[in-house]
Amino acid sequence: MNTQRITTGITILFIGIVLLLSQLNSISFNWVGIFRYWPLFIVLAGIRMLVPKDQQIGQFIAIGATVVILGFLTYIGLSTPKEPLLTQLLKSKTLGVRNTDDPNDKTSYSTEKLTVPLDNKIQSATLNIDLGATSLKNDSSTTSAIFTAYNSSSEYLLGITTRGESSEKLNINLKGKFKDKDFNSKNNNTHIALNPNIVWKLNFDIGAIDANLDLSAYKIELLDIDAGATSLKLKLGQPLATSKIALDAGASSIEIAIPKNAACRITSDNALSSTDYEGDFLKTEGLVKSTNYDTATQKFDFDINGGITSIKIRRY
Repeated sequence: MNTQRITTGITILFIGIVLLLSQLNSISFNWVGIFRYWPLFIVLAGIRMLVPKDQQIGQFIAIGATVVILGFLTYIGLSTPKEPLLTQLLKSKTLGVRNTDDPNDKTSYSTEKLTVPLDNKIQSATLNIDLGATSLKNDSSTTSAIFTAYNSSSEYLLGITTRGESSEKLNINLKGKFKDKDFNSKNNNTHIALNPNIVWKLNFDIGAIDANLDLSAYKIELLDIDAGATSLKLKLGQPLATSKIALDAGASSIEIAIPKNAACRITSDNALSSTDYEGDFLKTEGLVKSTNYDTATQKFDFDINGGITSIKIRRY
């Protein structure tokens, strides 16, 4: 009896049956959920090495261990709720989600919708967002307030503080934290809305996120995003005289949509990144710019840095 051939065949048969049933929508199998148990395969390899190959009892032990481990993984794959990979990452303790209370933090946190009231004197505002593991979304603009924010999870708290830089300038700080250390990130979505009549400087300091931000209705003077593992889709409107966009992220997928004729320049140090630029661009090492950049009076300046990143610039 060739034990290795039998155990390998059982493993391949297991994978094939699960894939077939998943394709037929007969089962919902969470492949990501079983990856955390990968050390079991090392245990199985050790068992195969230790048992005597020339004795029937050793062969039965190796085959039995394979069946038991695959049975356990089947139970995990079928019983664990299926979630996107990024959501799984958000729950990982290795991401260092901040949930400790800062004794110097005077912010008042709430699960209610937060609003910065409208003040017609305010012409420009700086928004600083400091969030942990959450999905960041902006669903709409607001003309009845300067800024609003809420989170869809009762387990996540938001707090706002404001400071007037002058009679026409306002500084807004949005912070978030989980109620408990052992949090559940399900339905943890932070929704923001900005007033489109104000010139904005946006500073986002966020953990591992899945962000889909449509900022095309806003006047963006500065956008600075500092994030961890990130899936970011960003839509921008027409630039001001110069709109500066700085992105510094870890292992990320970044897609940026800009108006069809908007001039832009992109600098990046992402040696390991894959890039896809839609439209007419002039490319040199570390620098890409649209053919109309030098003559345009309104333009984007992008500075993109980080880890292994996929970057796509598209037009709309």
